[in-house]
Amino acid sequence: MSITIICTGNPVSSPAGKYSSEGFDRAVSAAQASGILPYSGRKFDPAGRSVLQGEGRLAAETAAQLILPGEFRVEALLNEIPVRSFTDTEKLYPVETWYRKAASQRKHGDPRQPESREQVIARAEALLDMISDTDCILVTGPLFLGELLDRLRIHNYVIQRTGVLKIQPLERFVISRKEEHCGGCQHNCFLSNPGCGVGRDKAMRRRSSSSTG
Repeated sequence: MSITIICTGNPVSSPAGKYSSEGFDRAVSAAQASGILPYSGRKFDPAGRSVLQGEGRLAAETAAQLILPGEFRVEALLNEIPVRSFTDTEKLYPVETWYRKAASQRKHGDPRQPESREQVIARAEALLDMISDTDCILVTGPLFLGELLDRLRIHNYVIQRTGVLKIQPLERFVISRKEEHCGGCQHNCFLSNPGCGVGRDKAMRRRSSSSTG
């Protein structure tokens, strides 16, 4: 299994500053409809793997600009989490406040948000079932990507990333299955085919020591 996840690029029209509820909703819609900032770096080689991207322009342009031509497929399960203003008001709030309060509503299943966290989790689980034991590249937005990474950790996948802390636009994540440590090497795990990487390393050192002794 070989899976790489790429976060969508920064939209040309990215929400910033303070907004009323109507202004915030317009800014979010404009960002989703806009393209991404131009990318001039090295393109990613899919190496024969299929590319699955969420619906919408951001995912499409990210895939087109970052990945060499290959088998591209639109997959709704990879769509970014929709965000709506948490209340109707003319009062101006920073964009961070709108996102934070929307996330709180989503977590508690408030119908104000188009998709609850339970629905997002179910979507992420359905995606994992679909790509299980396959080689692919996924392109999705940062909000859904964050939830997807949580589900991958819960299912004992190993996640390697190019950045730290907050997910960055165009950041890549390499996913692999976690190799469980069977614990046998704590006793006498010197078999020719131990059940985990730790045991194999110990067995290899044991064989090396025996051959040079």
